[in-house]
Amino acid sequence: MMELDRRRQRGERARAQVLEHSTAIASTEGLEGLSIGRVATDAGVGKGNIQVLFGDKEALQLATLESAVALYQRNVVDPAMQEPKPASRLEALVDGWFGFVEARTLPGGCFINAVSSEYRARPGRIRDRINEHRKEIRSRFADLIRAAQEAHEFRTDLDVEQMVFELVAYQAAANVASLMGDSDEFFRARTSSVELVRLATTRED
Repeated sequence: MMELDRRRQRGERARAQVLEHSTAIASTEGLEGLSIGRVATDAGVGKGNIQVLFGDKEALQLATLESAVALYQRNVVDPAMQEPKPASRLEALVDGWFGFVEARTLPGGCFINAVSSEYRARPGRIRDRINEHRKEIRSRFADLIRAAQEAHEFRTDLDVEQMVFELVAYQAAANVASLMGDSDEFFRARTSSVELVRLATTRED
């Protein structure tokens, strides 16, 4: 049993090592840029080991997608959700995204933005999973906005779906601006996002 546990732990460490490299590669070159040979070379492991750990290329791509999402979850979503109130959680989530991209936590910025563009016209399992993550992002925003309304932190007359649309649109524009070195546009998107949240708290007499 102990030997089995040790083998499992070694397998988990090897898998994590491979995913660290595959996520960095896919961040700039796309999921289609992944190959078992390329990842094996970067990670310093044998191709056969990667095939044992993941199976085929699509399985590696899907695992890489989930690895990138998990990285964002740990760095941005989890800390934001520790805030005490819905409005402060939303603000932390918005600001955290811009910090994540600006710090180049992943060299290609926002992974979901990048692969959404890459797979916009490629049906299949990977595109389906990307769409699920896109919906989760929008649902998280919408849930926080509605919770803030219920807590009387946000105006009740807010168009929730419009606010979600604008937040996501600012992120999409900012991600491209960041990667293209357009700091002015990135700053404009960031300040506009913050202002959007701030205006939501304004109450009419």
